[in-house]
Amino acid sequence: MLSQPFFKYSFFTLLAVDLMYTAGLIISGLSTISLDTLLATTIWFVSFYWLPVWAAAYVIFKLRYRSIENALIEWIITVMMMSIGILITEKFLKISFGDSFSLGNFLVLGGVVWGTPIYFISRYIESRGKITQEKQARKQAQLQALRYQLNPHFMFNSLNTISAYIHSNPDLADEVLHELADILRYSLDTGEKNSVSLQQEIAIIDKYLNIEKARFGDRLIVNFDIPAELLNTQVPPLILQPIVENSVKHNAQQNELVITIKVEKIAKNKDEILRISISDNGSGFSEAVLTKGYGKGIGMKNLQLRMQQLPRGKVSLSNGTNDKDSADNTGATVLVEMAL
Repeated sequence: MLSQPFFKYSFFTLLAVDLMYTAGLIISGLSTISLDTLLATTIWFVSFYWLPVWAAAYVIFKLRYRSIENALIEWIITVMMMSIGILITEKFLKISFGDSFSLGNFLVLGGVVWGTPIYFISRYIESRGKITQEKQARKQAQLQALRYQLNPHFMFNSLNTISAYIHSNPDLADEVLHELADILRYSLDTGEKNSVSLQQEIAIIDKYLNIEKARFGDRLIVNFDIPAELLNTQVPPLILQPIVENSVKHNAQQNELVITIKVEKIAKNKDEILRISISDNGSGFSEAVLTKGYGKGIGMKNLQLRMQQLPRGKVSLSNGTNDKDSADNTGATVLVEMAL
């Protein structure tokens, strides 16, 4: 029960309120800096702020655990606990300071005056926290749903490759089958993870490319330009595969398809950004795809949706290699950026 976040945060909040109230009395000249002031402040904090609020919260959480949740009942409990706290505070003050004034009729009124804002402010903060948690849960559920949508085109082509070679080249068919199994296992294993190392992503891309090379042979060439110090960088799982697959799928008739995967760290608006560029020498994107950001398939669309939920996440499409040092300005480039 005490593991509820409310107990941790309320302790420090109430302590701050108590200290600020005491500081106000000292500044206004109604009190002085002394051991008596320190003792009185401690008594007020323990018996008026801390214990009554925690006692009320404990009872309320107990009732909620039993599916009893009623704002009026919870408010009454809070007011009662605050009134009891005032009574206990009065007793301690009289023991510690014989000439302490009596709180008298302020017992009930004080319980209402203090209990009401404490309860409803806590209720408001709790509701805002629930809204945030629900948004986060929906966001997480959406991300997981996007991850589990495997591209049927990729599965279909991989199984066709296996079928084509299962009699003429069973060793190759067996190799492709194992690569496909590893990719599917990776997809399932990372289903609950928010991030994996870039090195893991590259390893899966290698397996995917081994499957495609079984179909395309020497016509498919892939170049990697990845600094070793970035291999341990954390990235969302399966963000590269749909981009590479899209490049292969739309350029299958190329006599020679060259794909270049480049990773770099850049500074952008005082932030460190991981930039991943995947370029090819194919036919490029149509104007409709460039405008929309994705085509009719689900791979690139899912990638766009996933990246939108990351800090500084961005996916941009362009035609050309996007490499200033290259004389070849044909093909397409997908640029993925995210905060480090």
